[in-house]
Amino acid sequence: MCHTIRYSADRQLVRQGGRYRSALKLVGLTIAVSFVYGLLASPYFAIREVHIEAPDSALAKQATALITVPYGASTLLYPVQRIAEALDESPQVQRAWVGRDLPSRLVIHVSRRYPIAALQSGGQWALVDEQGLCVSSSTARPPSLMHAYGLLTKPLAPGECLVEPQLGLLTETLDAVPDKLLRPGLVMDFTDLHLIQIHSPSGVLGKLGSPDNLKRKIMMFVAIMQRLEEKGKRLAYIDVRIMDRLVWRPRPSS
Repeated sequence: MCHTIRYSADRQLVRQGGRYRSALKLVGLTIAVSFVYGLLASPYFAIREVHIEAPDSALAKQATALITVPYGASTLLYPVQRIAEALDESPQVQRAWVGRDLPSRLVIHVSRRYPIAALQSGGQWALVDEQGLCVSSSTARPPSLMHAYGLLTKPLAPGECLVEPQLGLLTETLDAVPDKLLRPGLVMDFTDLHLIQIHSPSGVLGKLGSPDNLKRKIMMFVAIMQRLEEKGKRLAYIDVRIMDRLVWRPRPSS
């Protein structure tokens, strides 16, 4: 009976000692965490400067207007992904990422989304990138982009994206004309989907017909036009609606 009581007392002492050591570890961990957090949140690591790197001053100013950093926020503790998410909301921003330059500076890198085509709708031009996202809009026809008619039934606002099947038509056109030197001034007319037309910057009309094999038809038109113009031909139009029976006509001499 005495042995049993003594054994239980020993176990209780061991148990109490384990609890005491666990409590000491918890206190020590709490002190360590408080010390580290206090160091990270100290004025030494307070954000004093936000530097924006952008390809041009206009985008840098826009980025500055979109971000807010709380006064006294810690360089190490502030969730910088909030800044990147705020900038990604702008249709003109292609990508944004934030770096920490310790102890007190954030460096924000911003890349621009560039339009490659202007889509006409009423009196508005929607400037879209290769994914069909509207970067901006204009009432004046942009001279340095490819122009397209008939892809929009209503104006496309900045941040909105072109949808199928119109997006597919734009994508096929861009894939068929990869040379950026040929795109400026190129005109695509999708107003009548039974008679899609293309107008080269040099004024040559291409009759493409239906959207079937659109990419191949455009590639054939460009290749034939370049080959004939290299031979000195002045072309009025090239008809590729029937791809195995091409027709072209020279411009009448003036």
